[in-house]
Amino acid sequence: LSPASASGPTKVIGAVGRSVTFRTQNADGNPAFWNFGNDPIVTASFEDPPKLIFSEDKFQTRFAVSEKGRALTISQLRVEDAGNYSVKTGDKRSTFALQVFSRYFQCCSGVFCPKSEACDTPVPPGELAEPTVTCEAQNCSAGSCSFSLRCSAPGAGFGSVSYTWRVRDHLRGEGSVVLWVNESARGEPLTCTARNPVSSRSVTVSTPGALCAG
Repeated sequence: LSPASASGPTKVIGAVGRSVTFRTQNADGNPAFWNFGNDPIVTASFEDPPKLIFSEDKFQTRFAVSEKGRALTISQLRVEDAGNYSVKTGDKRSTFALQVFSRYFQCCSGVFCPKSEACDTPVPPGELAEPTVTCEAQNCSAGSCSFSLRCSAPGAGFGSVSYTWRVRDHLRGEGSVVLWVNESARGEPLTCTARNPVSSRSVTVSTPGALCAG
């Protein structure tokens, strides 16, 4: 979970087919009333295991309550599960804004395409494919060369994608483009890591300068 502002709901990111869990830290001993928008989902007593009263039978198949009613898990997520959830215990309320990423696939060409198109290799919902590193530009002077390298990961449309660059355990840069000076780390491999809300993938280039050769 990623906390939002003090006055707003906690933002939660999920992917179709997976699960998410909402939690409240309030342990005042009161029953927990979970809602989806204005619609009640379940009432849970403050005991382990909690006694549950679901408002509708449809919620019992994919919604589970644990931690004395303070945690609600939705399994087998669907796009229509996205929206605002809340839990009220006593006079305290916690709210959550759930965003659900659709299932996408990776085509044989390595390009992401919607589910409706024909693809052979499935990719887990919302996850990025392995990123690639390419040469943007180079500048050589007095026997030393600097290179602008770009990292990109298919699937950037599934949410905000961030990039970090590392040499072993040392951070070398952030963002999709990094300036690499050959003399500064000769022979050291360079790793780019791409992250979106539901995945993290990395690629390591053993000789970064070779990308701009020729």
